[in-house]
Amino acid sequence: MTLRILHLDTERTWRGGEGQLLHLAEGLAQRGHLCIVSGQPASPLLERAAGKGLKTEAVAMPSEWSLSAVRTLVRVLKRERIQVIHMHTSHACTLGGWAARLAGVPVRIISRRVDFSVKSNPFRKLKYQWGVDRIVAISEGVRNVLIKDGLDPNRIEVIRSGIDPRPFDPSYPAGEARREFGIPEQSHVIGCVAHFADHKGHRDLIESAPRVAAAVPDVRFLLVGEGELKHKIEHQIIRLKLEKYFILTGFRNDIPRLLAAMDIVVLSSHLEGLGTSLLDAMAMARPVVATRVGGIPEMVEDGVNGRLVPPRDPDALAGALIELLNQPDERKRMGEAGRARMLGKFSADAMVSATESLYLKILLEKRGTQERARRGMPGG
Repeated sequence: MTLRILHLDTERTWRGGEGQLLHLAEGLAQRGHLCIVSGQPASPLLERAAGKGLKTEAVAMPSEWSLSAVRTLVRVLKRERIQVIHMHTSHACTLGGWAARLAGVPVRIISRRVDFSVKSNPFRKLKYQWGVDRIVAISEGVRNVLIKDGLDPNRIEVIRSGIDPRPFDPSYPAGEARREFGIPEQSHVIGCVAHFADHKGHRDLIESAPRVAAAVPDVRFLLVGEGELKHKIEHQIIRLKLEKYFILTGFRNDIPRLLAAMDIVVLSSHLEGLGTSLLDAMAMARPVVATRVGGIPEMVEDGVNGRLVPPRDPDALAGALIELLNQPDERKRMGEAGRARMLGKFSADAMVSATESLYLKILLEKRGTQERARRGMPGG
């Protein structure tokens, strides 16, 4: 069955969620489905989607209460005869949920990528109950938070994020990116690829750095990303007199090339839905040091493909980093184990297959319900 699907995202920047959306839309299109990507005008998402040959629809969405955005979306959904609307952000759930009901779209899906509680926001909880047929949680950790917050577990499906491993070649030369940033060949490099947001825990990583640098003086920290906390991060580095050790690259499109320069990839989040930057690291056969939060333990098995430490604990983080920096054979073994784990459990193709199956299942359920209603039969 060929489906007509609209993917809706309200972000103006490019982060992991937008990457996952693009993997999904491209994979579904390759299976013969019509996929339209709708997002903010001039957003990186629409630019990249168009570059992949996907049909795009720019919709100005200044807020989740924008009536003009809802009206525009209703027109698009009706014009394109959309059967499935897949909403990829919380604000998209509000706008898309209203528009889909008004346009009569049969299947409404929201992806939940963060493990923040929705209990404190009654409206957010309500829209997840009212506006969608299913919530796609990207990890068991996210699903557990939603269930704890009182959402119906029967309406929550776990479909883990996945990546395309083809751009990630573990044999890519490390020296190329190191030369760009003036990192000596003999230096150890700890890398972090993450948006500069509070829940990503950059400040804990920086607090751990003096202890790491004291034990491994030639270490360098490569922080890849942008975000609202960037200036505070820069000030913290200066306050602790760590400028020698930290390099902030800004937003980058050449992640495999940068990962090749790293000996260890770290993610020190205190909240995390899954952490797809760790999948990138695993695809590059890099060992990981990360916090034991959200969906991270579903990717990283402590002692197998990396180390897990408690969140908000710079000392534990420093200890795990120092231990691995001093064990090159262990880093190699963990990196190889991580790549095997990523290929076996976290491929983009597996994510696309599971999502496609969910769409079809819900559509068939809806058609069965409608047929029973037409015949005056009781629901199943």
